[in-house]
This record gives sequence, C-alpha cells and structure tokens, in this order.
Amino acid sequence: MAVAPKQIPALVNAAEAQAALRAIRDTIVELTAVVVEESRLVGAAKLREASPLAARKSELSKLYVAGLDVIKANAAVLRRILPAEMAALKTENEALQHELELNLAVLATAHAVAEGIIRGVSQAVERRRAPAVYGANGRSAAPAAFGSRPIAVSRTL
Repeated sequence: MAVAPKQIPALVNAAEAQAALRAIRDTIVELTAVVVEESRLVGAAKLREASPLAARKSELSKLYVAGLDVIKANAAVLRRILPAEMAALKTENEALQHELELNLAVLATAHAVAEGIIRGVSQAVERRRAPAVYGANGRSAAPAAFGSRPIAVSRTL
C-alpha cells in the first residue's frame, strides 16, 4: 500500500498566515507546558502522575511537526508578511527545544536509575537462588553464568 504524500497548504493571504502562526505558537506553548510538567514529575519520581502526560505530549508533538511543515513550506511569504511574528516564533521554538533537551536528560536519567535498580534486584535474586558450592581446592566457587534466570520487566512508564 503506497502512502500518498501529504499536502501542505499554501498560505495566500495575511489572515491565513496569521492563523497558521497562531496555531503553531499555541501548540508550542502547550507542548512546552506539558514537557516542563513531565520533567518536573519524573524528576520528583512521580512516574504515575507523569504517565498520562505522555499521550498528550505525543499528540502535541504531531501537531507541532505538522505546523512546522506548513511554516517551512511558506517561510518566504511569512517572513515578508509577518516578520515580527516569525521572529517571535523562532524565539519560542528555541525555548521549546531547550525544554525538550532538559526533558530528554531527565527521562534518560530516570531510565538509567530504573535500569540500575532492576539489575541490582536481579543480581540479588540470583545470588539467593545460586547453590553454595565448593571447588576442588575447598574454596567456594562462583555459580555458573548460564544458571541465571531472566526476570520480566514492563518497559512502559
């Protein structure tokens, strides 16, 4: 099944240009708020409260990308008709990018911490399961690596 290329509307007048800029700027404001809130909650280890934000962030991200496609396709017209609004959009977009970088760092840190905890629990469980055996020299021997059993982990937040 072939995917049809998406049609990006051409902005033909100032009203359409203003509407497109208003839409992308509103999306940026809301997306920034969601990203900041998610970063705050994940940083405070409130993952259950942060979990519902993922769906909204995904939805807003799609709107943001679609809006950027329209802006990029009509950039020359927009810069000519609404130069001040385009400059404001650039500033707001840079602020969003900064918040997204912080959000990615917070999420990566939370992921690394969770992974470390899971590995530690797995190793502790395995140590308890491993039989205490002695080698030929009378010293305890490390259990065989192939004897470990995996633990199941849900990767959803």
